[in-house]
Amino acid sequence: MASHPAHHDAPAGARQPDRLAPRPAPPEALRADAVWDRPAGTARPLDLIYVLPHHNLTGGMKILLEHVRRLRQRGHRVRAAYRGFARTAIPEWSDVETDGEIVHGVHDPLGPALGGADAVVVGWYQSLFECAGASSPLVYFEQGHEILFGDVRQDAESQALADQFDAALHLPVPVAAVSHHVGAVLRARFGRRATCWFNGIDLERFRPDGHAPGRKVLLVGHPALPFKGFQTALEALAAAWRAGTRFEVTWVSQKPVEVTGVPFPLWNVVSPPQDQLPGIYRRHDLFLFTSRYEAFPLPPIEAMASGVPVVATQCGGISTYALAGHDAVLCPVDDVASLARAVSHVLADPETGRRLSARGRAAAERFGWNSALDAIEASLRRVAGGSSSSDRPSRSASSKAGPP
Repeated sequence: MASHPAHHDAPAGARQPDRLAPRPAPPEALRADAVWDRPAGTARPLDLIYVLPHHNLTGGMKILLEHVRRLRQRGHRVRAAYRGFARTAIPEWSDVETDGEIVHGVHDPLGPALGGADAVVVGWYQSLFECAGASSPLVYFEQGHEILFGDVRQDAESQALADQFDAALHLPVPVAAVSHHVGAVLRARFGRRATCWFNGIDLERFRPDGHAPGRKVLLVGHPALPFKGFQTALEALAAAWRAGTRFEVTWVSQKPVEVTGVPFPLWNVVSPPQDQLPGIYRRHDLFLFTSRYEAFPLPPIEAMASGVPVVATQCGGISTYALAGHDAVLCPVDDVASLARAVSHVLADPETGRRLSARGRAAAERFGWNSALDAIEASLRRVAGGSSSSDRPSRSASSKAGPP
């Protein structure tokens, strides 16, 4: 989940900070991490609030909303909070239901409304500042923002956002990380000791269908995000085509893509309904993923769960579930030649495709939602500290304020 500010040139001769240099959090923030040493407490229904950052269709938002859905299915009371211009906390593209909404306009503080809960999950670094004054305990869920990996533009606005990100990680709020890779970066940069909330996969929706092998390649992702490396993907596919491999390409994207000069046929599917996405995966024979860095990338594991062989870059978080040479082909970042050879080999060798399909599905099965939720529930009980939401000031399930 990321947004990119407009570009402004840095002043001539200005020296920009090293964004990967350690910026140790203060002692009070490090003490907040001790919450993960608490016992999880008794199993009881929790009263939870999820603070949602925006209404954009991103992998990070899909995960936050899936938390809401599945925690409610487990018997917890889950409300959604949002501060912005929308009239609802849940975006229109989602069918997730809640036990109440807290919707405030951009000029209304959100924090004072976040009371009466066992825990408040904050899914965006800027939202932590909006939650100031909350009487319920907070936990920040870091899903791998670009700034965490040092990917910051040189303009003044981007540098200011990076400073704000660093300040958020210095707050005395415990942190959950989406993968061990993200946890390691948080420890190296800020000294934070995060617990891990792996993403879950719906193994019923994303499943193989045993279709006859073909030569259909799938890309998934936003064309305007440079770190996704789609130029590398297109160059690798063009190189494979020039080497004699024939195929067709589908690119599923949030916005229309403009691609010219490629030698292969390419179709662009723009923002398909979410219930159609599993079928799109199953109709393809290879999934190509070329990010430069990732926290816990969803599309490759969705493809693996669907039985689609994966060729990807060694982008960090993908190693959470993919083992190079065993259940996926992983190539160096931006290595067009290696990616082209891998694409050609997998499409030309049905046995390799069958092996990657079976092993990829087996790898994905380790990341079903049940095991993911077990860990999330235990963490939230630690944040709650064993106290009941009935011990805190009560508030209405729905507190709405905003533009008329």
